[in-house]
Parts: sequence; structure tokens; C-alpha cells
Amino acid sequence: MLKIDRTLNGSAVFYEMVIMEYILLALFTLAAVIFIINSHYRWTYFFAIAQFVLFFSLMFSITGQWQRGLNFAAVLFVVLMLFHRLKIHFYKQPLLVSDFFLVFDWRNWETLLHYRSAIFAIAGLIGLLVYAVMGWSSAEVISGEWQLLASAVLFFTIFSICHYSKNKSAIKQWLDSLPDDGRDVFLNLPMSCRGVFFKPPVFEGDANYFLQQKQHVPDYPLSAENEKPDIVVWLQESTLNRHSFVFESADIPPITMYENQADTKFNSHLRVHTLGGATWKSEFAFLSGLPSTDFGTMANAVFYSVVPHLQYSFIQNLKAQGYYCVALSPFTKGNYNAKPAYDHLGFDLMLQPQELGYPAPLSKNLWTIGSDEMSQYVQKILQKEGIPALEKVNQPLFVYVLTMREHGPYHDVGNIFNLQNQGFTQKGTGELNDYIQRIVKLNEVMEEFNQYMKNRHKPYVLAYFGDHQISINGAQPAYQFDYPNPNYITQLVVRSNLQNDFKQQQDFLDLAQAGGLLLEIAGLQADEFMQANIAMRKLSGGKLQDCQDVRLLAGYRNYLYQQLKVAK
Repeated sequence: MLKIDRTLNGSAVFYEMVIMEYILLALFTLAAVIFIINSHYRWTYFFAIAQFVLFFSLMFSITGQWQRGLNFAAVLFVVLMLFHRLKIHFYKQPLLVSDFFLVFDWRNWETLLHYRSAIFAIAGLIGLLVYAVMGWSSAEVISGEWQLLASAVLFFTIFSICHYSKNKSAIKQWLDSLPDDGRDVFLNLPMSCRGVFFKPPVFEGDANYFLQQKQHVPDYPLSAENEKPDIVVWLQESTLNRHSFVFESADIPPITMYENQADTKFNSHLRVHTLGGATWKSEFAFLSGLPSTDFGTMANAVFYSVVPHLQYSFIQNLKAQGYYCVALSPFTKGNYNAKPAYDHLGFDLMLQPQELGYPAPLSKNLWTIGSDEMSQYVQKILQKEGIPALEKVNQPLFVYVLTMREHGPYHDVGNIFNLQNQGFTQKGTGELNDYIQRIVKLNEVMEEFNQYMKNRHKPYVLAYFGDHQISINGAQPAYQFDYPNPNYITQLVVRSNLQNDFKQQQDFLDLAQAGGLLLEIAGLQADEFMQANIAMRKLSGGKLQDCQDVRLLAGYRNYLYQQLKVAK
């Protein structure tokens, strides 16, 4: 009798588990249906339904279990939607297929998981993904004819997605959606698939018109061979001059590195192409001389997919002028494919602080290394102290260094600088104070480093720029400047002891034009690509995407990509 009771109890538990599984299946399926219904664009309905059918038929054709196929499709829909929202939250950009290059490269995982809240979110997504694959694995397998039918549906669905992703109406609707954060992930994914395979950008325009205008740009004087300056460029992580913000009241000390001084050659606002992260986009723009936005859906993966195809770059131009080019990064050489990308761009050497004496394993990203410490290592490079690769180098040096201490996360340190603004929360104010105190410290470092460069009594050019702005919830003041997309503005300053006739001609600059600016200030010969880069800066007032002369911009792009073939 006891045995019978146990059997009955076991059956009851089993049926309860089955019911729970069906309830979960129904809930996930309902969520997927809601995602489809709430699509914002006409083409999203088609692509979302097609992707759901694709996921279902893929799993069903492999396993012959319809519940497993439905579970896989529904849960995967939820995972993709949450992943999309997660990326918008941290990077202010939609999820595209190219992002999976970064996600599947294990060398990036430490960076992707730097924010504690992201760790829990990603762990949850991984758990859901495992359930999507393994859920209903014990379900009954139905006859093989249904699996064959599912396979046929699978191939038909793939064909349909590939075919309609080329539809001009679909492409236009997708491109129009991107300024709205590309909020329909199930439209973004199939439409961005085509960008996985590199194709040079095609820009309609009149290259001859640009070349005619270029003839009116005068040449600049060149330095003598024995007077070529050492050039040091600092990418200042997450840095914006806090005096660019409007506060009701604040006691922020002067940030002198952004003020015009006796040795300031250039000082302007800077258009960057990323917000809140994705530093590699700013790196790419500066080092290559091309904005990542030119490459459409591959913009997020330029260090993987675009750099190997570049035929020109700012760094290659420096190399042609006899420079030995060194990159110093607090991140590992594999992070975001940095070392291979730097090699393609033309660098001779990439170093990590650990190779210069910093006490940490080479495999660690140095999230908290001070900018003062980075300064000491740059000085070591310039002095060629204890660096075998530099011992026999007698060429002028180009040193490119990335800071990290200014990067988030930020902490509530109280209202050190007495910031007052209506709408600020206490926590947001505290975090903004933390950020500002890091910028104040960076200012001290840069002024001391500039003095070091002066004390060497050698020709030098020193430049520094912010790679992107940050976003602090509860403390986002208005700006002192008035530009379109103001949250994509930072600043660039160039200082030098060179005595030349360079005169600043504009107060705005696109980051992709910074390399040409440095060539001109240093008096270095530009190749045909950088000549065009310099001419465009002078003709457009330092603007690319902000350029109001549509014909000039179209002609410039057409010349670069269709005539000069800077990428192929």
C-alpha cells in the first residue's frame, strides 16, 4: 500500500512539473508574441516572425521535439531583446550582428563584465540561453516526416530573410530607425547581417569637385629632417572639460590643460563618434583618419573587420616620415583585438605598463591605474629606459597612450565641488563629484607632463583629447556649447615648443581629422590620403558629419573610397 502511495505521489509531482513546464512555455511564447506585436516598423513584423519561425524550425528539424523548438524560439527571443536593452543601457547603441564578434572573443570578457550590474545581467542571460537549448530535451520525438518538413521551412525562411534584407524599402526603413536607437532588435539583426562581410563603403558624389576645391588650399611649411619633433598623443578616457557644463553654482578649480596658454597651438571642441563606451571607435577615427560611421553596421567591429582592409592611415604616414610608433595601453593586447589592429594601422610596438614595471600579470586589464603612473611609463619610453625594442632606435618617436583612471564606475564621494543644479539627485551629484575630481587630477598630470616635455629641450608636439562623454543618472547638466548631438562632443588640445607659422583656423574639429592637424603642426609631409584629410578640414571648418556643404562632403567621401580606395 505504501508503495502504491509513493507511486501516486511521484506521479502527482511529475504532472505538476509538466504543468509548470507548459506554463513557462506559454509565458515565454506570450512574451515573444508581445515583442512582435509591439514592433515599431512595418518591416519588423516580417523579420520578427521570420526569425521566430527560423529558430523554431532549426531546433525542431534537429530534435524532432516541437515543444523544444517552440521553447528555443521563444526564450531566444527574450534573450535577444534583453541583450539589446542591456547594450542600449551601457553603450547607448542598438544590438547588431557585428557585436557578436566582440562577445565571442574571450579576450574582451573582462571588459564587458567590468560593471557589476552587467555581471548579474549577463549571468541571467546565459542561464536563459542554456534553458533555451536544453529545455524540453526529454519531450517526445515525433515522426521524421515532420523533421523533413521543418528543414524545408528552415531553408525557405533563411532564403526569405536573405532576399528581403536587400529590399530597398526595408533598408530605408531600417536606416531611418537607427537614430531612434535602432529600437527594433529583430529588424537590426537580419539587416546588419550583410555588414559582417567587408565591402568598401560606396558614396555617391563628385570627387572632381572636391579635388577642384582642394587646389585652393595652400601648402604648409615642412620641418627640416633633423628637426622632426617627438609626438605624444594622450587618449583621455571618458574626458570632457567640466567647465563645458552649466551649473547653477559650483566650485570647480580651473582645468588649465583646456585653457589657451603660451604653448597652445590648437584648442577646440571635438566631434567624436561614440558615447559612454566603445573607445575603439575613437581610436579608429584618430589612428586611421576615417570615422567609424563611414562603415555602417560594421562600425562596432572596426578593429576586427575594417582595419585589415585599410590602405592608408595616419600612423602609416608617420612611418613613411621616419617615425618609430609606439602604443601604450592599460588594456591587454588582445582586448578588442588591439594588437592586431595596431599592427595593421602601422605601429612598430605595443606595450603594456606591466612590461615597464607595473606590478600585475600581463593578462590583466588595469582598470584603476593612475594617469600619473601612465605618465611615468610614457617618460620611460621617450627615454628608452630598459626597453630592449627601443635601445637601437634613433628615429623620432610617436607615442600614443590611453588613460584609464577617468573611466567609470563612479562613486558617491559627497559634494566636494559644491555642485548645485535643479533636478540633481544626491547619488548622482556624488558620482559627478567623483568624476570631476579625477579630471582635476588628470589636469595636474598633463601640466606636469607638458613641463617634462619642455625640460627635455627637444622639439615636441603634445596632443590630448577626450574619447567620449559619460552619462551619470541623476546628474546630467546642460552644455555651454550649442551643437547638434552635444553628447558626442569632447575637446582636443595641441601644445608644442615648435616655432612655426601654424595658425588655428577653426574652433571645431572632427576626430578623424586630428591626424592631419598634427602632421601640419609638426611640419611633416602628408601622403595623398592625409593631404585630402587636411584639405577637407580647411575647406569644411573641421567638420565631417556636421559639414553643411553637402556637395563638398559627398565629393570628399567619393574621392576617398571610390577613387583613392582607402579601404578595399
